[in-house]
Amino acid sequence: MVLVGGGPTGVEMAGTLAALTRLGMIKDFRHIKPELTRIILLEAGPKILKGFRAPLPEKAKAFLEAQGVDVRTNCRVTEVDEQGVCIEGERIEAKTVIWTAGVEVPNLREWLQVPTDRVGRVKVEGDLSIPGYKNVFVLGDAAYFQQNGEPLPGVAQVAIQQGKHVAKVIRAQLNGKVFDRPFHYFDKGNMAIVGRMFAVADLPWIRLKGRFAWLIWAFVHVVYNFNLKNRISVVFNWIWTFFSKTTTVRLLSATSTPYQLEDESRKTG
Repeated sequence: MVLVGGGPTGVEMAGTLAALTRLGMIKDFRHIKPELTRIILLEAGPKILKGFRAPLPEKAKAFLEAQGVDVRTNCRVTEVDEQGVCIEGERIEAKTVIWTAGVEVPNLREWLQVPTDRVGRVKVEGDLSIPGYKNVFVLGDAAYFQQNGEPLPGVAQVAIQQGKHVAKVIRAQLNGKVFDRPFHYFDKGNMAIVGRMFAVADLPWIRLKGRFAWLIWAFVHVVYNFNLKNRISVVFNWIWTFFSKTTTVRLLSATSTPYQLEDESRKTG
């Protein structure tokens, strides 16, 4: 399995697949040898988790490698097809390729006729409107907004805060008022879960790795769940999965017949 992109999504997916093949599949499929599974994480830049400060990217890389993940940096993918991927000077055969390198910005330059940066993000004003149009806004991955001399990253935190800001601007316009406060992004930090009982947290006041970072990650995800029922359900499911080490895995081949599937279920109980 090849994952293209070493950001938080790629790192979390690689760690999940490593746990899945070594904890889940070994219980459900006695003829599969987990040690033969190859998981390769490719990153075009010099390190994974680009937005995290040192030494967190190095610690995450070491943990993934200890779980059997082949982490390769400075590897730019040039081609993806049904048989695998091509990187500069090498081809990797793989039936499963997962794209975790983000999305391409739509061609807004021609559509909106506005200035864009090198990758096509629209250069917005302080209120996130486009130049010359105070009622047209661009947010999230498609917006180029500088703060402290650096462009804001294309992450969910930025998009959510920009959405709230634009909502205030539009509400003021509808009420005949002016909300002229420029947008300011408050960085709450970055977190990524790398594997079982291991995460990295790059917070404004501290950098953490390991179990404590994992507990913080779990707490934040429970708190931000949208209702109490879901929070309770998530907590109990996590506790059960953690202590029982059970991860349900089911694979159905295209050649399996209903009789074969029923017979296999009897064999495995």
